[in-house]
Amino acid sequence: MLKKTAIASAMALTLGMGVAQAAPVAMTGTFDMYDPSGALINVDATITGFVDTAAGTWGVASTTPFYGLNWTASGGTLYTAPGTYTISLDDSASGGVGTAGQTMTFTVGAGQIGGAIKFAWGATTGIDVVNVWDVNPDGSLSYATVPGMKDGPFPGFQASFNLSPVPVPAAVWLFGSGLLGLVGVARRKKAA
Repeated sequence: MLKKTAIASAMALTLGMGVAQAAPVAMTGTFDMYDPSGALINVDATITGFVDTAAGTWGVASTTPFYGLNWTASGGTLYTAPGTYTISLDDSASGGVGTAGQTMTFTVGAGQIGGAIKFAWGATTGIDVVNVWDVNPDGSLSYATVPGMKDGPFPGFQASFNLSPVPVPAAVWLFGSGLLGLVGVARRKKAA
C-alpha cells in the first residue's frame, strides 16, 4: 500500500505542483466536445498524448476523425502556476484563424494546471483550445473549466480532455524518477 501511495503522490506532485519531472509523462484519455448549449456531441476515447511540466509543454493526438475530418494538435503550452492568463488567438499571419487583437483569458487555481494548444481540423489551422484541469491524486487530469472556443469553425463550443498517465512498471518509473531509494527506506522502516 505504501508503494502505491508513494507512486501516486509523486505523480500528482510531478504533474501539478511545479516539481520538474525527468521526462514527459505519457497519457491516454478522452476528447469530449460540447456545443454552445452544453450538450455533449462527440466523445473520442482513443486519445494519446503527453504532459511535460519541466518543458512546459503538452500534446494530444488521435487517429479517429472528428466529423469526417482528421485533426492534429501542436504547440501545447502548460500554465502550472496559479493565476490569470491571457493568450492571443491571432493566427492570421500564418494563414490560420483568428483576428488581430482577439484574446482568451482563463484562470488556473491551486491544485490545477492549464493548457493551451493549436488545432488543425481539415484545412482550418490555428484553432485555439484551452483546458484547465484539476490534478487528481493518481496523477490524472480532469477538466475543471474549458473556456469556449472563440476562433475557427466551432465558436462557443468546448473541446475538453480528460487525461490519465499510462501505467509503467513501478520499478522502471521509480528508477527513472530517483524515488527508488525512497521506497527502500519506507520498506526498511515498515519492517523495523
